[in-house]
Amino acid sequence: MTGTKDISFTKMTGTGNDFIVFDNRKAFFSGEETDFFARVCRRRVSVGADGVLLVEEGQSAPVRMRYFNSDGREAAMCGNGARCAGFFARAKKCVDADTFLLEASDGVHLLRVNGNEVSLKMRKPEGFRSGYGILRESGFVEGGFVDTGVPHYVIFVQDVDEVAVEKVAPFYRDHRVFPQGVNVDFVERTGEDRIRVRTYERGVEGETLSCGTGCVASTLFAARTFGYRSPVTVVTRGGDLTVGFDDALEDVFLTGRVEIVYEGVLPMTLETG
Repeated sequence: MTGTKDISFTKMTGTGNDFIVFDNRKAFFSGEETDFFARVCRRRVSVGADGVLLVEEGQSAPVRMRYFNSDGREAAMCGNGARCAGFFARAKKCVDADTFLLEASDGVHLLRVNGNEVSLKMRKPEGFRSGYGILRESGFVEGGFVDTGVPHYVIFVQDVDEVAVEKVAPFYRDHRVFPQGVNVDFVERTGEDRIRVRTYERGVEGETLSCGTGCVASTLFAARTFGYRSPVTVVTRGGDLTVGFDDALEDVFLTGRVEIVYEGVLPMTLETG
């Protein structure tokens, strides 16, 4: 037999990167609800979002975030998602302080909530590599690969508005040099401390208005390749983020605005009996 249960949710956005957030402190969701997560993320026919966030009690931190892409599959990390989860945890009084630790699949992160501005300390970037020699388009300049919680391939371009992201990016996203697939970031340098970024995200399989880990990856390659100094303003189609970093490119902070869009309930089919 089957039945339905109304599940409360919160729709949130971090500079245009939008999420459906569930308070999962009572462990209602196991994380195996792939079809349900994918279904509620579909735009025009459901709530619509880039992904789902489960906010839970942590084991090594007061709060734990689990992130699921819009295909319903769990991913290691999402920078904007973590900032939204942290804001949610503070707003719902899961924590009492404005500065606290948040656990994610890629480790424990420091979070600071200041009104609607949320700052997240990223995991130490790993796997910097350049020189793949796979660029096909004239005018593109390779930054390279780095894992900032999820893998990214950074490409510098003259004008991000002129890039047909959804046509160009899949070639790199699925290229054989990235066996697990990769997010693709197109970066335009607009000043000594300012860049513009558009990101094609795997799992979403399309461009998002903002990608926190992508903004970090893009900034780090701007620093490595062109000597950018901290902090750097990153302009996305969803808003501005700030990336701060040390000279070794190891201590990295992502800061930007977070908002609750609305709250509601969703019916979920349950097996009974």
